[in-house]
Amino acid sequence: MDNPQVPRPYVYVTLDGPDDGGDFGPHTPATKTSGIQEALDYAHAQGRDVHIWGGRGGLHKGQGVAHNIYTLDETLRIPWSQDFNLSGGNYLLSYRPARGHAVHIDSQMNCRYKLGLIGSSSPDAVVTLRPQTPGPDDFVAITGSVFDFSAICSHHPEGTGLLLDAAQGPIINSRIFAEETNTEGTGVRLSDAGGAGQWISNNHIQVMYGNQYHAKGHCTGLRLGDPGSRKIVHNRLELSFHAPRGAQFDPREKVYVTAPDFVPEEAIGARIYAQHNALTLSSFGFRQPGHDIVFEAEARDNAIYALNLPNGITNKAAIPTSKIIPNGPVGFEISTPSVPAAGEVLTNAHPYSVQIFILTPGRISAWTITEAARAPQPVPHNLSLVDNLRHPPRPAPPPPAALSQTICAGLYPGQTFILEPGDKIRLDYTEAPTWRWKALS
Repeated sequence: MDNPQVPRPYVYVTLDGPDDGGDFGPHTPATKTSGIQEALDYAHAQGRDVHIWGGRGGLHKGQGVAHNIYTLDETLRIPWSQDFNLSGGNYLLSYRPARGHAVHIDSQMNCRYKLGLIGSSSPDAVVTLRPQTPGPDDFVAITGSVFDFSAICSHHPEGTGLLLDAAQGPIINSRIFAEETNTEGTGVRLSDAGGAGQWISNNHIQVMYGNQYHAKGHCTGLRLGDPGSRKIVHNRLELSFHAPRGAQFDPREKVYVTAPDFVPEEAIGARIYAQHNALTLSSFGFRQPGHDIVFEAEARDNAIYALNLPNGITNKAAIPTSKIIPNGPVGFEISTPSVPAAGEVLTNAHPYSVQIFILTPGRISAWTITEAARAPQPVPHNLSLVDNLRHPPRPAPPPPAALSQTICAGLYPGQTFILEPGDKIRLDYTEAPTWRWKALS
């Protein structure tokens, strides 16, 4: 840099910087991050934006192209910022330590980041968004920001690609986009510290290509929450899940190969603990039955637009009100439960709206439909940083009472009625009817 007393209008990181004319780069003295940490720290101190230059890379004719690589020998720590822009090309950040995050993004407000391909063989998350420093407007938070990644690659079977960690501060009102996550463990994970952290809310998260072809099993495309989660709400997520194929590079043939007829164990598309989110999901490849989507006990009130479900779902929710809107007919493929004993209640545990067809009427004196247990609506009350971080938390309002309707009459053949996920039905009879259930698209 010509004159350190005069800040540059824009800070450049280049692939042979500063020897090639860039401000920072791999030849920055004593750098452990190819000059990127020094560039970020300088830009933060001087109030400047940063551009990281890239170039063509990848694999061609069996040989790696190494012209666009920056190496990281310690975690790249992106400091808190406000009104900051980091732009760049599709370079590769190669994290070399055995443990630790490749990139940690701290508190941000109204910032934009364009990062390239980031790779790591550590069991820790490749990229973690974890606000922990009071910065923008003196808050510990990530809000109103945009994060764009070319690809996030984790080469460890226990690793995670992208982690949103709200243990110390909320992650809200932001957009997170990745062209690809390429992982052997977990692709994307959202964590509110089991409900003890802050809100992850009103974000738009999109991963075009959730690649787990290199995994051999025991992996998850999306982990939405943890046991006890209650603060991951009102997010929009769009992801695709590509099931493991045990893919590996054949050094003799210099091509990638896969195992024939490979069906992985414990390979789950989406494992959902959270509540009140909208997801658009597509699943590709073979998994064990019921492993495209797994609703855990805490999951409720999520809406999932399923473009396909080749391997089906598992519903373990205590309040089974999450709903799948399939892209094609499911119809009579769902199981029809037995008619409950007279006076007992049966819950629609399917994540579909179901139409019930009465085949034979039995002898019914009355029947009652009770809506699913409702969750309080104003939770969170709002996403104001002042209200949520500087005032005591508001107590959650009591849940509204579930509403019922009783019909004091019998049934007839061909009659139909609808139960939403989590709705209950009770029949009072001396002779049981028979029925058939059908999922509605």
